[in-house]
Amino acid sequence: MSFNGDKIKSTIGVVLGLTSLFVFIYLIRFATGNDIWYDEVFSLSFANRSFGEIAAFTARDVHPPFYYFYLKVISSILCLISGRKYFIVVCKIASLIPWLFLFIISITYIRKQFGQLTSGLFMLLITIMPQLPSYYFEIRMYSLALLLITTEVLISLHILTNIDKKNNLSWILFFITGILTAYTQYYACIAIIGSYIAVFLSLIIQKGTEKKRHILKLLVSALLSVILYLPWLPVLRAQITNISGKYWIQPLTLRSIAGCIKFITLPVVYFGKMPEISAGLLIIALLVLTVLFIRHGKRDDLIIAICCLMPVIIVVLSGFILSAMGTPIFVYRYLIPTLGGVWLLVAIMADRAANRKALLLLILPMLLAGGLNIIGIRAEEGNKLATISHSYDVVSDIPEGSVIITNFDHVCAVMSYYRPDCQVLLYEAEIDKLLPDMQGNITDNVHDLDIEKLVSSQDKEVYFWGSFNSREEIVESWTTLGINNELMDNILIERYWINVYKLSGAVK
Repeated sequence: MSFNGDKIKSTIGVVLGLTSLFVFIYLIRFATGNDIWYDEVFSLSFANRSFGEIAAFTARDVHPPFYYFYLKVISSILCLISGRKYFIVVCKIASLIPWLFLFIISITYIRKQFGQLTSGLFMLLITIMPQLPSYYFEIRMYSLALLLITTEVLISLHILTNIDKKNNLSWILFFITGILTAYTQYYACIAIIGSYIAVFLSLIIQKGTEKKRHILKLLVSALLSVILYLPWLPVLRAQITNISGKYWIQPLTLRSIAGCIKFITLPVVYFGKMPEISAGLLIIALLVLTVLFIRHGKRDDLIIAICCLMPVIIVVLSGFILSAMGTPIFVYRYLIPTLGGVWLLVAIMADRAANRKALLLLILPMLLAGGLNIIGIRAEEGNKLATISHSYDVVSDIPEGSVIITNFDHVCAVMSYYRPDCQVLLYEAEIDKLLPDMQGNITDNVHDLDIEKLVSSQDKEVYFWGSFNSREEIVESWTTLGINNELMDNILIERYWINVYKLSGAVK
């Protein structure tokens, strides 16, 4: 027996919504550290540039420019309050802001259209479920793209559930949201194509006096989007040419489908077999919800499912197509922006299809997986906060004008950002060609002869920030060249433990 309209359902929704808010407030603390990783160096470097420079440098990057414009605007505004000293933190806050907009949309529009339970459960799911929380304070475009694609899904549903109305404003918002998303990230652009396909298919099976007009508006919106994207196509072609044949991402196989499911459902936590158990229970709960939803069986339900799932389906499908074409440029985190639609559908299914007892039983696996995931976030990000203070002190203690040698491109990039006043070298390896131009203090492909000259000149302090087990082999080989090393510290930088050596000695 359904209990739609029951006060208990509304109460559960309120509790879940408030829980999501409390969890979000807890997550804010992880945005207060200066720890950054390789990809974030690009974001920070872009945000430090003018809008013209952002557009020019982005043409050599692997993403379109809208996120970097957004980051530039938000960080500039927040820095007026905090000062440039907290630039890294304000850039993390820029990634938190989309969650706040999702929360506002949830307690207003989603609550009005789908009910309090859907609103509260949706917010809790997009706050705690596997993978999602860490992207709310990562200095990348994922949380912004999540907001935009989720908004596009909701606009789609609004148009399709009001098929007998003209909805001109909704179509304008549909078009604007879509083109902004397309200029945020390429897989987000592909997800928007999925939304267009979903609306088209839904209109085909819909009935209504305004149906033909809506199809025409969809075609006009698609045409205008293509026209507005045409100026960027030469850049996209150049970017594809630049990465073709030399990208590090592995081709997709049938096992990748299971990998996608694992990415979405498996909590990131070290807790015995509990992550796997919780993921299994979560998958079972989702399957049961799906069966109940299908039995509930209305045309509007089918349209909701199409609109919510088509973005993630098209993203995964395109990943396989690109991989088959010899350009494997899909990684699981590209699913993040599409998960708002996925968890919105789960929340709607729970509200519409489950009775009281079934609902409580089905929500428990979601709470278990989400709770374990938050525990994992606390462990990983808490460790970073605990270690970054000491690590940052070590970074700051390097004398101005020193030379820092690294043997890993990620550490090279991070150190070049932390210490723009030092020369940062990458030992016997190449780095992304955009970084030396943006940072100005990076030199890659240095060899033993270069290091011999640096140490023997004694003009500057020389340090080696060694990564992985190869660092011991490297410093040992240097001793045969007359280069002495002194182990200064062992610190966590980015996501890797680094041995900090000071190099010295005259070379014969």
